[in-house]
Amino acid sequence: MSSMTLAAAIGLALSATSAAAEVVVLSAGAVKSAFSESAAQWQKKTGHAMKASFAPAGELRKRLAAREFADVLVIPVENFPALERDGVIVPGTRRDLGKVVTAAAVKKGAPVPDLSSAEGLRRALVAAKSVTYMDPKIGTSGRNFDEGVLPKLGVRDEVRAKTVFGEGGYIAEKVARGEVEIAFHNVTEIVPVQGVTIVPLPAELQQPIVYAGAVMKDAKNPEGARALLDYLVSAEGRKPFLDRGFTAP
Repeated sequence: MSSMTLAAAIGLALSATSAAAEVVVLSAGAVKSAFSESAAQWQKKTGHAMKASFAPAGELRKRLAAREFADVLVIPVENFPALERDGVIVPGTRRDLGKVVTAAAVKKGAPVPDLSSAEGLRRALVAAKSVTYMDPKIGTSGRNFDEGVLPKLGVRDEVRAKTVFGEGGYIAEKVARGEVEIAFHNVTEIVPVQGVTIVPLPAELQQPIVYAGAVMKDAKNPEGARALLDYLVSAEGRKPFLDRGFTAP
């Protein structure tokens, strides 16, 4: 084989290896449904492989502190200053994927409470026999609800006494199964749940959360990570996010 032919063969092999290199993603659970669809489209278009794990933001912070790394990290933007300061993510690689608000979920067919005002929400919370929202120690939506909404309504202690804290995943499934009367979670994590009715909360009580992705400092496949992130914020890549309750950041 001539030297030119050998060089070409090596180049093709390296190209194929690069194209097929796996992109490992560590992500907050709020984006799971939309991210999974968008990333699947990207894999089909590019031939890249992708492996993602999803967890509440608080758990992600613990895993990062334990030195778990990936190629891409997706987490609420409030975490980014510390992550950049600590050298966890590469500055300048942040891509804002979408913004999400909190909503309520009641069992499909059950009476739908009027939550269009702060007073309506307060009445519904007092009347509910059982409630679930994310454990505020690990979930951003749960922390916002527990430390922001409930104190404003003056019912924090009363509601906490009948709350089953969510530990992750789609906690509205507890409502669908009849285990809990009402759930409060990111609307993007209620949309995929069958058997519930989504009820919006008053705009004045919302604390929207922006989720963003970035390349991790110790990424093994930084090129693939950048390519994935760029696709996720393209018009095509963002559509699954908009279809599942996100708004443009």
